[in-house]
Amino acid sequence: MDFSSCGKEIRKFDQVNRMAIPPSFRESLGTTVFILKSIHEEPCLLLMSEESWNAFNEKFKQKFSGPQLIAAQRWLADRVDKATVDKSGRITIKDEYKKYASLDEDVYVVGIMNRIELWNYDAWVETTSSYTSASFDMSSMDYN
Repeated sequence: MDFSSCGKEIRKFDQVNRMAIPPSFRESLGTTVFILKSIHEEPCLLLMSEESWNAFNEKFKQKFSGPQLIAAQRWLADRVDKATVDKSGRITIKDEYKKYASLDEDVYVVGIMNRIELWNYDAWVETTSSYTSASFDMSSMDYN
């Protein structure tokens, strides 16, 4: 999944925990979406297409082996859910996942290259407010 146009939007949950995926992200995500609690313990959820999820799984299997792989897979199994996008472009987020990311009625939806992140807006601001280009070694990056 490659986002040609990343972006940010506010979305709302309905009474049964459904949230409409922004139209600009729907095609990239497809009809099966993997919902992942951040593996870096950040207070957000990641939405991944089946393609991105499979690529993530391959990296995961390359990083670990033997008993460590089994333990890591069990840890990951407790952090992931799968949803189907309905005809109106909505997915259902379970209460457990909403609670993890402190998501209330309003959800800050951020498109970031190979994934979409769902944030509580205040948590997003707190997490990203200290970031500057000096926070990362950007010396070898260009726009091509």
